Amino acid sequence: MDLANVVMSGAQSLVTAVLTDSWGQVRSALCRLWARHRSDGDPAGPDPAALSAAHAELDLAREQALAVAGQGPEPERAGRMELFWAGYLAGQLAARPELADAVRTLPMLLEPRSAVSLTMVTTSKDISGTVHGNVAQTGDVSGGIRFGR
Repeated sequence: MDLANVVMSGAQSLVTAVLTDSWGQVRSALCRLWARHRSDGDPAGPDPAALSAAHAELDLAREQALAVAGQGPEPERAGRMELFWAGYLAGQLAARPELADAVRTLPMLLEPRSAVSLTMVTTSKDISGTVHGNVAQTGDVSGGIRFGR
């Protein structure tokens, strides 16, 4: 995929995120990607200062994109915002080519996830008596539990 396609695809994804409820999700994921590259791929994860800088940077860019979009019909605003984000991403890639993979993943940040991955289910089971066979417990174990034979 050439750079222009990566930038335009990323810009379209950011416009979609800003104009819908998915900005928070995309912003968080992109901040982690930006910060990881600033932390030189530290296996411990992005350092808090790099993460904070990425949050501030993306928040400022979003505010600028909204200002550039101005008023008017949404398709026109979205078009102006897309041009802003394309320029922003191109500038980021010129300054930090190592972000190319992060920009390339932008469209994937908006893909719907399965309901299973978005839903946390809490189940509580009370078992009394004797359990025979294999039993697997994951997560928190609390209460009056006794393991033995």
